[in-house]
Amino acid sequence: MRRRFYSLCACFLMLCAFRTLPSQLISQLGLPDGAKLRIGRGNVLSLAYSPDGKRLAAASSVGIWIYDALFGGEIALLRGHTRQVNSAFYSSDGKRIVSASEDMTVRIWDAETGALLNMLKGHGSSVNSAFYSSDGKRIVSASEDGTARVWDAETGALLNTLKGHGSSVNSAFYSPDGKRIVSASRDGTVRIWDAETGALLKTLEGHTKSVHSAAYSPDGKRIASVSPDKTVRVWDAETGSLLHTLDSGRGLTRTLAYSPDGRYLAGGNMLDLLLWDAAHGAPLQPAFSYTHGSGASSFAFSPDGHNVAAADRDGPIYIWNIKLREHIRSFEGHTDFSACALSPDSKRIAAANRYEYFIYIYDVAAGALLNLYHVGNHVDSLSYSPDGKRIVAATWGYTFRVWDAEKNTPLRRFNGGHAGMVVSASYSPDSKRIASAGRDKTVRIWDAETGSLLNTLKHQYPVHSTSYSPDGKRIASAGADTTVRIWDAETGALLNTLEGHRHSVHSASYSPDGKRVVSAGYSDMPRIWDAETGKLIKTLKEYTGAIGWASYSPDGTKIASGAMDTTVCVWDAETGNLLKKFEGHTGNVNWGAFLQDGKTLVSSGADGTVLFWDISDL
Repeated sequence: MRRRFYSLCACFLMLCAFRTLPSQLISQLGLPDGAKLRIGRGNVLSLAYSPDGKRLAAASSVGIWIYDALFGGEIALLRGHTRQVNSAFYSSDGKRIVSASEDMTVRIWDAETGALLNMLKGHGSSVNSAFYSSDGKRIVSASEDGTARVWDAETGALLNTLKGHGSSVNSAFYSPDGKRIVSASRDGTVRIWDAETGALLKTLEGHTKSVHSAAYSPDGKRIASVSPDKTVRVWDAETGSLLHTLDSGRGLTRTLAYSPDGRYLAGGNMLDLLLWDAAHGAPLQPAFSYTHGSGASSFAFSPDGHNVAAADRDGPIYIWNIKLREHIRSFEGHTDFSACALSPDSKRIAAANRYEYFIYIYDVAAGALLNLYHVGNHVDSLSYSPDGKRIVAATWGYTFRVWDAEKNTPLRRFNGGHAGMVVSASYSPDSKRIASAGRDKTVRIWDAETGSLLNTLKHQYPVHSTSYSPDGKRIASAGADTTVRIWDAETGALLNTLEGHRHSVHSASYSPDGKRVVSAGYSDMPRIWDAETGKLIKTLKEYTGAIGWASYSPDGTKIASGAMDTTVCVWDAETGNLLKKFEGHTGNVNWGAFLQDGKTLVSSGADGTVLFWDISDL
């Protein structure tokens, strides 16, 4: 843990010293329509060097980031896919990039200008990978629909469909001579196909679980495959016989990579990047220390074989020099925010990473990282105290914690109350109380200064969130029992039960004047209630997916919400009319808030980004 902490602190210092584009400019690369700033760069799914080794393409949940691989710095962000990008690879001449996405498309880009050249459609589900043949004339793609497909790289015409796997095809790659295709599947097999005819030549069996990926050695004589059964298997590409079985000991990540000269095979577990002697299967020691808890999602060797790059799905991209065995460069900002909170003055955003157990503090005006501090556990929710002096975080386990927001130091850990996981915690308007919601079906009220438990309020099912009324006299709680409940904040008496949602309710928030409550729930439209009588006033429509949150603007004239369909909607709070729908996230929109100026809406998505939307003209 100490090693991880110091390494991430070093990464933060490197971030501050990086000679890259200004943070404001980086945060404005490839923005969707209506957005004016971005925090975060999305989760990384795959890495690929350009053939000349000068650039590194990172397929992410927001698009394809192009980095200067030699000196560091962002060059471009290729946007166009509407869901996360699972892979991106260069053509052998370096002029094209092919990408595969959850949006069921394969796209071809001009590697120099970033222009979209072609979009290949035909798969019936998410496309997991797309790869060029060595001559650049063909593309093979692998999909959740159980097929691999071969395309003409110039015209985009579908040439062949490879069928035979009994489940999702996780990856498909050409052999170096372009005559074979190797595919890896969730059905536990690796298959070899004739690239021209599509005929199945051989099925390699031995893995006991899904095969994440399979790759040819540079000479085409071997195939390496990786599986969550904790093994890498190396096969004779001609006969299909098993040559080596490599055991990582701590679980393997999803991809493998051969070095250009075929000497090394790179893989990884939850803590280390591993190198094996490709010919004999012997591990090379010591391993490269990787500092993130979720494990690397992709590896890539530089064309000269001197360096290897590794990307954590929820953390930075690291580059190591193999000979020196030293970390030489990082590309920061790739993360998966599990929770966010806006400071009362709208000058700061606190964001928690799902696996690194850190809270990041960003400057809202510039999108720049100001500080970070260690939490020690997964964070489900964050909230500032109304006076802006504290941050409360609900963490995995039966506890929540409070930090000094100015000094970034831990102040108190609240224990001994909930009998189930705490999923949210929020302050009273005077900052003297904290209301926490738990999966133990309770809302618990605490003295924010002493940590003493003052009251326990009970739902019939787990509680997802709590919200104080502006005067602090009421608490609204949203529960999995399909209700919103209104409680007396002092006595704990149940005052009203708002019924009408058909499914679990995720959030409930008061209007600034305290007269209304807006609620949002799973597979249900946002609803506006009279906070005093509990009467349903209006149901807001226009959604196609589950809704994670809904909240009022500071002046009470607008309501915003975010959903699993990746959109953010803004309504007129009085009429219920839809004013604007923003599309730009490529994953579930799990948090949002209005800035105090009333001209900006901010939202956070499962794609690992926070986007700022201009609503000044609404």
